[in-house]
Amino acid sequence: MYQNVFQTLAIETKLLSRQALQNEKWLEIGCFFIQNYVEQLSKAENITIGHIKGLIELDEGNFIKFSSVAADRPVNAEILNSQGNSQEGRLTFNAIVANISKETNLTCFHMALERTCSVYGLMTDYKETIHDGGELVESEEQPCPVCHDHHHHDETCGHHH
Repeated sequence: MYQNVFQTLAIETKLLSRQALQNEKWLEIGCFFIQNYVEQLSKAENITIGHIKGLIELDEGNFIKFSSVAADRPVNAEILNSQGNSQEGRLTFNAIVANISKETNLTCFHMALERTCSVYGLMTDYKETIHDGGELVESEEQPCPVCHDHHHHDETCGHHH
């Protein structure tokens, strides 16, 4: 399969908890998120996962790496230090998937992120961004994936930011 049939998705966002969570809980959250993303992808027909990777950076230089290559395999996770607590996890996410549109891929990410935030009571600072001629542009055209309303880029809707 040629590389040009793969759709790439790279996103950075913060996951915020109302209270500090143990690093082991962040490990659980990351695995849950990646698994949900893979489940969303599997609803599309004929997709091929090239790779899905995530990194959650925590306090005190701690981090957790995640990866997945197929829906029928468990998420691979590696934690630097299982001890410690963090109120914020800085998520860097990268996926390469074939036979999927950019919009569908992004929708799968949104749905996984929203479900993860809902289940674990987290908030995120994620804002939709699109690349336009090499420049990063905030998009106000995309509706909120939770309430399907449009929010100005500096407004929060109270249910996921």
